[in-house]
Amino acid sequence: MSQWLYGGLLPEGLAYHPGYGMFLGLYGGLSGSSLHTAALITNGVVAGLCVLMAGRLMERHGAPQWASYCAALIAAIHPSLSASSRIAWPETLLVALLLTLGLLVDSDRWMLTGSVAAAALAVHPRAVVIFGAVLFVAVLERRTRQMMYGAAPLLLGTGLLLQLTGSWPSARINAAQNLGSGPDPITTMSGQWLALGASTGGLALIGLTVAVLAIRKRSWPPSGLFFSLSAIGMLVLGGWVLAGSARMDTIMYGRYIGPWAVPLSLVGLAAVSRGGVTRRIAAALSISAAAAAVLVTAVSGQVDQPSRRIMTLGLGFLWRIFDDRLTVIILVSLVIAVTGVVASRRNALIPMALLGALAISSTIVNHDHLHEVGRIADGQVTTAKDIPHDVTCLAHDSSSKSYAMWLYRLELPNIDHRRVDLSAGEKPCGPYVVAEITALDQCIDAKIV
Repeated sequence: MSQWLYGGLLPEGLAYHPGYGMFLGLYGGLSGSSLHTAALITNGVVAGLCVLMAGRLMERHGAPQWASYCAALIAAIHPSLSASSRIAWPETLLVALLLTLGLLVDSDRWMLTGSVAAAALAVHPRAVVIFGAVLFVAVLERRTRQMMYGAAPLLLGTGLLLQLTGSWPSARINAAQNLGSGPDPITTMSGQWLALGASTGGLALIGLTVAVLAIRKRSWPPSGLFFSLSAIGMLVLGGWVLAGSARMDTIMYGRYIGPWAVPLSLVGLAAVSRGGVTRRIAAALSISAAAAAVLVTAVSGQVDQPSRRIMTLGLGFLWRIFDDRLTVIILVSLVIAVTGVVASRRNALIPMALLGALAISSTIVNHDHLHEVGRIADGQVTTAKDIPHDVTCLAHDSSSKSYAMWLYRLELPNIDHRRVDLSAGEKPCGPYVVAEITALDQCIDAKIV
């Protein structure tokens, strides 16, 4: 998207919303590798701003000073933000948007809240749950008109941008309507719930529950309800989208709900500091975590494909030390979540210790893993420099890694990139094809460059 602003070609049927690319628009004229580096640096800066906003949000929730310091610490070390300078993806921006909206809602600045919520829709299709939660809270606070006044121009702009870039998520919607034969939506929702609880020492579960229970009494700042409702929406949406997958990580998935880990942990920490975790809440959350663990364990035999570690960063340490042994990871996650929830009835020491230990260890192994992934990715596009300047279309055979085409797009944004299946007799769109060595068996006159 950034390169498109400077003359690059957009692929047809683009499945990604344009907002993150527009956010990086200043760097679109750089070379592919430099643009990628600029995106990583920008993500790191945004993560730093999230640390500042986390401390500010705790002050709005009336928490003591020590809780504000702990909130900043959570934002600094939690893997949903601590890997920001390794991955050029929009999740970091989503965390910043959530925290920004939380601060705006608590400040009663509803026109600006509506504008930011509508703009979030351009960043990722998942942001539909963010906009829906803002609208719901605006209705409760009797600020619907102000919110929609701010949202209307940005909704129109977002719609035009999606139309202009051909990035309506129609393919995602169609895919979501056809569930596979793997785990059902209830199971994948349960797995996300357990992963969220474990990666935050139970604080996120506490935050979500306390804010929802306070909806009648209005005893909590509206940002707490906004975070909780949008997280519930994401659990449901993510559970539906993940259903039917055979990958192991999809029943303990962290990427979709990850942006809510820090905001909900802040609400949970505020609740603990105010003594708001009752025996009934602790018991209900412990039972829900146990039920989730049972459900996920029961269907673990249905997922036999390798996990993708980038989707489980919050529990990265567990996936590393237990070598993808799913049953063990589920059991340890349950112990962490329940221990944090039960101990929170006294103080925040044990939940913070659990969150900190798992977050720091996961951050270390995540950076090690992502460094290796980056090194491999660098090697996979070394031949991009060998493509002559007069080539207008580069073919990518089905034998090559599916994501490699996106790496080549980044390096060569001004030419067309198309899939081809040489084994089926399909003709490439140009004289050059990115393919595995086995492709030579089908094309006897081909030669390696």
